[in-house]
Amino acid sequence: MGGKVKVSGIGKIKYSVKSIRIGNLGLPQSALKFSAGQGIQLSITNGFISVTGNFRIRKHFFRTSGSFKVSVSRLSISQTIGMTRDSTGRPALRSVACSANIGKVDVEFTKKKRWLYNLFRRFLESPIRKALNKQMCPKVSSALSGLENDLKTMEISFKINPFAEVDYSLVNQIQFSNDAMDLDFKGQFYRVGQRKDPPFKPPAISLPSQSTHMLYLGISDFLANSAAFVYYEAGILQTKITDNLIPPQSPIRLNTKSFSVIVPQLEKLYPNLPIEMHLRATRSPVLQVATNNINVQAFGAFDVCAVLPNSSLASLFVLNLEASVSAQVHLLQTKLIGSLQLNHLKLSLGRSNVGPVPVAGLQLIMNIAVKLVVLPKVNLKLANGVPLPNVKNLKFLNPKLVANQNILVIATDVQYHP
Repeated sequence: MGGKVKVSGIGKIKYSVKSIRIGNLGLPQSALKFSAGQGIQLSITNGFISVTGNFRIRKHFFRTSGSFKVSVSRLSISQTIGMTRDSTGRPALRSVACSANIGKVDVEFTKKKRWLYNLFRRFLESPIRKALNKQMCPKVSSALSGLENDLKTMEISFKINPFAEVDYSLVNQIQFSNDAMDLDFKGQFYRVGQRKDPPFKPPAISLPSQSTHMLYLGISDFLANSAAFVYYEAGILQTKITDNLIPPQSPIRLNTKSFSVIVPQLEKLYPNLPIEMHLRATRSPVLQVATNNINVQAFGAFDVCAVLPNSSLASLFVLNLEASVSAQVHLLQTKLIGSLQLNHLKLSLGRSNVGPVPVAGLQLIMNIAVKLVVLPKVNLKLANGVPLPNVKNLKFLNPKLVANQNILVIATDVQYHP
């Protein structure tokens, strides 16, 4: 920084200032608030800066140099930060407006000849004030660049496994009121490589009008139901149950000898043969979130088969089932982790190749199979969790989960470290 100034009694003097260093910066009063239709407003008041530097003075053949200290006080900055949806479906920052004001500038020279330097001190204060005013807003914008980059690299699509992925792209522009910022993320599962929508629509949801936490994240039951649809369509909602999966202490074994107690004709038709049960979904499971309750209705069929000596299967009978299952959900960092527990299992006979089958007598066996074999397999998969939309370096603090009608609400404070 340099220029010319006219000093009374001396005339025009050329000066230059270099090696400016900020020694101390204080922003004691800062605030963030939402601005309706605009974005987020950052306000800083009563800031102060201590700056040191070197200077040179020249007039004809006279030259001298020294150092100085500048104290800036009553610094204020107002920055409005807009947020929008970019072309990839991610949030993006944009500067809407910025203004900076420096209330007072004091220049102090730190070497000899102060009497001479003080002659043009007031001429230095004005360009220093202008230079700092000019730099304040770009410095604030530069400080936001870390968050801007984190938003640009925000993961909005997660591959859960070879079959399924989840899409969290923004579906609408970000809305601002004076109280909150609203972001509408998609929250839908798709088959990997396909974009087929399920035959149902997401329910209308609303978040609670509370302000005790910094962030409220609402997850509708559409997220889970779209996942169930993807897995059903992919044909992977099926499993095989064999005797080695039944606990050793169980008195009921998967063989025709045990089953003949209930279906006597099995002992004559297929004496002392192992039994396999093939469970498959016949419809996509349906999850419903209600107040303080999450329930899943599952529909399937047990194909009960005898394993013949040549390892081929002989279908004995098919049992249709409707299961009511309760779900427990908790948060692990930024992942939703679930587990299921059987409430009720309803059986009916689909078909039989061995004559009459007393379905009620098979209830205990099927309950054991579902509780001890099927659900542990499902819970093992659910323990992997489903990632939630999140920005790099953003951390949830003391999150709480609440189940409301059609929506699971995460209420949390957040912490961001650039």
